[in-house]
Amino acid sequence: MSKIAYGLFISSLSTFCMVGAVMVCDNGAIKASPWWLVGSYGVITVGELLLSPMGLSLVSKLSPARLTSLMMGGWFLATSIGNKLSGVLAAMWDKYDNKVNYFLVNFLLLGLAGAIFLMLRWLNRVFKEHAH
Repeated sequence: MSKIAYGLFISSLSTFCMVGAVMVCDNGAIKASPWWLVGSYGVITVGELLLSPMGLSLVSKLSPARLTSLMMGGWFLATSIGNKLSGVLAAMWDKYDNKVNYFLVNFLLLGLAGAIFLMLRWLNRVFKEHAH
């Protein structure tokens, strides 16, 4: 369960790569190196490698046997809703004059999901009780 929390935290850190890029390029006044984007994708990939497989494993272990397929579908539905919300946030790009604020909003929203750290002890106990 803690790997999921770390995955969310690491994913949120990927936005700081882009904050750095915005600061280096003076909010778009000059071109930034593409390595900023490569770095951001590298960080979010590490976060995703912790998040997605662990989430799927958690769903398959905690779901009742007859509902496992449905719960896996629920995991992918939740992922698709998250992707839709990401698109909604991306549509707001032009509304941010200072692009650092855009990436900080991304960080804060992902940080809210990181509140799972506050529930880790309880979630680990529930996981041990109900895993089959």
